[in-house]
Amino acid sequence: MKRVSQWIAFATFLFLLNMTGCVEYEVKRTLIQFLAQVSGKDGQQNSSLVWKQDSDPCKGPWQGVLCDPQNKSIKKLLLDNLNFSGTLDLAMLCNLQPLAASLTYLSLDGNKISGGIASEVANCKQLTRLHLSGNQLAGDLPSSLAMLNNLKRLDISNNQFSGSLPNLSRISGLNMFLAQNNYLGGTIPSFEFSNFDQFNVSFNNFRGHIPNVHGYFSADSFLGNPELCGDPLPRNCSDQPVTYSEAQTSEKSTGTSKEQILMYSGYAALVFIIVLFIVLKLCRRKKGENKVEALNNGVGATGGGVEKPSNVSSEYKTEVSRSEFSGPSESGMVSQSLVVLSSQAAIEMRLEDLLGAPAELIGRGKNGSLYKVMLDNGIMVVVKRIKNWTISSHDFKQRMRMLSQAKHPHVLAPLAFYCSKQEKLLVYEYQQNGSLFKLLHGK
Repeated sequence: MKRVSQWIAFATFLFLLNMTGCVEYEVKRTLIQFLAQVSGKDGQQNSSLVWKQDSDPCKGPWQGVLCDPQNKSIKKLLLDNLNFSGTLDLAMLCNLQPLAASLTYLSLDGNKISGGIASEVANCKQLTRLHLSGNQLAGDLPSSLAMLNNLKRLDISNNQFSGSLPNLSRISGLNMFLAQNNYLGGTIPSFEFSNFDQFNVSFNNFRGHIPNVHGYFSADSFLGNPELCGDPLPRNCSDQPVTYSEAQTSEKSTGTSKEQILMYSGYAALVFIIVLFIVLKLCRRKKGENKVEALNNGVGATGGGVEKPSNVSSEYKTEVSRSEFSGPSESGMVSQSLVVLSSQAAIEMRLEDLLGAPAELIGRGKNGSLYKVMLDNGIMVVVKRIKNWTISSHDFKQRMRMLSQAKHPHVLAPLAFYCSKQEKLLVYEYQQNGSLFKLLHGK
């Protein structure tokens, strides 16, 4: 049994050794193929470089290759000014996981390499520096370039790149961006310019307003773009003619805004209909709460909508009986006294005096009946008896106190009120000139 375990352990060791050898073999093979492709010259290596499959990239004579001494992984490829004239294939490097997971620095400045930047560059997630200046690279920059979150320095100057810039402002740690002497167009993204040590997009085809650089860079970083305007350039954006493409963009945005306005207007109308429906439902349930509206609108004690007056003095005592006034309130307590709201010393009245005084019915309305009452002390008052108003005693008292505090020449303040579950009375000073209804509509 012990012997079998030893054989298993030995086989596992050989397997892992073989896998390690396969990984190293793939990395070396890929690097040699990449070098042959950028070198050109029918795949022949540059005479100054010796990259061989049977040697170690981290120990052997692999010029331009720098490794991490601890895990022996490829960290940097520095291949500047080697007169390369082949094509750039970043997909070859970035699609190989062991290499893509370790490569942090790739520099090919000062060569004659053609081709473009492949979208697979996003797989090289550890890249902090990408230097491709002084070549013959062309085409659009891939949007995946903005996915290199660890990128610090990007130099694509002196090439033939065209199209618009990807949203490189998403890379928060970017502190150098050099793209001068290309054919790039569109607008410049709103970078956080305070993070940059170097920034240059001069001599391209950028247009529109320059983002606020907050004084970190001068006009030299933006020269050579005929349709670019704004600080720090001396060209004012208000003087710039609108191009055909900008006009089309403006029309599209206007059309979009109109569609959005129509859409939001439809939503607002729907919400308004729903709210109106709810309000109507609530008004039907609580229509009695609007019976004090005449008082709040300054009509006075003899509110509008009264019927023809009647001189039946006994009806007041018949309708406003003592037993109704002294009934239990909603809180369970018996209220047998008036609440006097006026601060005038002459206004002294009790519920018993009010009930015992002679009364004259002077009008009826939808909110109740009106009576003219002569008190024993000679003061003439008007009593409004309110019926069928579904409001709690607490809310009624609150409203009466608020009404008494209203100071307005067209609002007649109440002198006193009485509130129970069965009855609600309002007492006002009698007005000789009649009511607003009478003045508007006559007798």
